[in-house]
Amino acid sequence: MLRIFVIENHETILVSGLRQLFRPHRDQIEITGSSNSVANALQNKELESCDIIILDLWIPNEKPLENVSILRQKYPKAHIIILTTEESPVWIRKMMAAGVKGYLIKNTNRNELKSAIMKVAGGGTWFTASLDEENQEKTAESSDKTNIVLNPAQKEILSLLTQGKNIKEIAELLNSKPAKIEKTLVNLRKQYQAETNIALIKILLDKGII
Repeated sequence: MLRIFVIENHETILVSGLRQLFRPHRDQIEITGSSNSVANALQNKELESCDIIILDLWIPNEKPLENVSILRQKYPKAHIIILTTEESPVWIRKMMAAGVKGYLIKNTNRNELKSAIMKVAGGGTWFTASLDEENQEKTAESSDKTNIVLNPAQKEILSLLTQGKNIKEIAELLNSKPAKIEKTLVNLRKQYQAETNIALIKILLDKGII
């Protein structure tokens, strides 16, 4: 029996719908608990024993990437499936990079939702057709690269950059050469697929890396 915990702003409506779609004895899928926010869900003991968390992307007063990070850290054995109205490939890629195992749009039918749940439960992934297979593979490869931890020197450079220091000032403060600082930033921009240093900082802040 797969145990599902739902975190959704419109909790009652979605949970009621899912319980109509899935019968425990017929589908081996049971909705064991629910909450209207991640903050409230953390107080629910049912979350501790669930196999899959169905999570809405947009929850008032909460941030999507922070929600995923919190849930993955606290409940590492539970797989996360995003169920949302947000169809932007940008957010699909962000969630893939953050480590979710599935991403579906709320108008998905029962068969696709069940297939996604079963595949994720079996260790696979399921992402909406907004990304074709080729893009999913490329994004997955990119995601692996973005999981690399920054070394102390990189963190120091980025910290000074967020303080508004330019490359020359950073080089002077770290007793280094501007060319070396720039090379480090170029490599990081390539690694995180950022076109500018500002974009790089935003990506790293969103991921909680800095």
